[in-house]
Amino acid sequence: MTSLNVVDIDKKYNVRPFVDPNPTSVDVNPLTLTAIDLSQFKEGDEGLKDRQKLANLLEKSITTYGFFNIINFGIDNEQIDHLRSVSQSLLQIPYEEKLKYLASAATKEDEKPGNIGGERGQGFKPKGYWSIKNGVRDSIDFYNVRDTYHDDFINHPERHPKLLQAHLKEVADYYNHLHRVVLPQLLRLCDIILKVPEGSLLKNYFPNSGTNKDTSGSHGRLMLYQPYEDEANLKQTDNTYLRGHSDISALTFITSQPILSLQVKDVYSGNWRYVNHRPNSLIVNIGDSLEFISGGHFKACLHRVVQPPLDQVGFNRLIIIYFCNPSNECELDPELLNSPTLDQLELTKAKKLKEWEKIQFHDWNDTKGQLLGLSAAGERNLLKFYGRFIERWHHFPLEV
Repeated sequence: MTSLNVVDIDKKYNVRPFVDPNPTSVDVNPLTLTAIDLSQFKEGDEGLKDRQKLANLLEKSITTYGFFNIINFGIDNEQIDHLRSVSQSLLQIPYEEKLKYLASAATKEDEKPGNIGGERGQGFKPKGYWSIKNGVRDSIDFYNVRDTYHDDFINHPERHPKLLQAHLKEVADYYNHLHRVVLPQLLRLCDIILKVPEGSLLKNYFPNSGTNKDTSGSHGRLMLYQPYEDEANLKQTDNTYLRGHSDISALTFITSQPILSLQVKDVYSGNWRYVNHRPNSLIVNIGDSLEFISGGHFKACLHRVVQPPLDQVGFNRLIIIYFCNPSNECELDPELLNSPTLDQLELTKAKKLKEWEKIQFHDWNDTKGQLLGLSAAGERNLLKFYGRFIERWHHFPLEV
């Protein structure tokens, strides 16, 4: 790897702290998520009671809202703040420079069949890639990094812009900690909920996780939401920056930040609710894959991004995301687990899952991936593939 003068590069690209707005003073009745303190995750037989307590705490969240916070997860806030600083500058480099590192086509409509697209390809997704509503394009810039746990990620810095090359190891270290340390811990808590031996989910659905043989295609995203330049555009989208959806992943990790813009569909009321900010935490949500692996016991809930409360309007929103997937070849069914919990709930092929076809992760990833960002697959379209709904709108009554 060529030696880079990080100080000079940071100066050239004006790397500086990202400034968040103050917490909102508007009462929007936000949803405060359950916090899972991973410093309480204790190893060995003597730590089993502590793990069981965490599993009990986690269970109510992932079987209802599908969202929770993690705290004390092994990365300090200063590291995340610096990564946000780098992300801010990376996402604001000139458009001409971005064009050299596009993830795919400039718009979703220009994608070729079979391409993984700007949503998941490595590189930039520029503003305007998606059509949001009524002809209005998105106001979101992001940069994807794929397979950070493969040696090739570090060994080929030329695949990235100079600024990211200078901080490639820092980026890889962050995502690899989530993949190699945090993911196995959370999966073991899920094993306890399912009453199967710890390590079962990891062994059966995430083989070779975090190694050069990992085929999951898990990817990180440095993402900047910017206010619409024309306020009329925001009204045309019903104040929406990113419409309601569930994630393809098994688990998604999102940095929590003060702008209240993320909303989840309330499983109890059916209303959209802002997700409250918890400092020094990550927001984690269940994706389609883990919902299917758990037979539908764990919920991949609908979420979206909308205009924040009025005292936070006009600010950029910067988040760092990790989409953590199971192996490309794993079967998205619970049968390998022989879970007593799922048997008791009749979440088996013989009972409640009779419509589900046998599929592997790549089947769902490819099918849903082709529909991402297309109006035909938007809100309220109850599309069904392989016996499974693309999104979870069927869980809620249709709004008049």
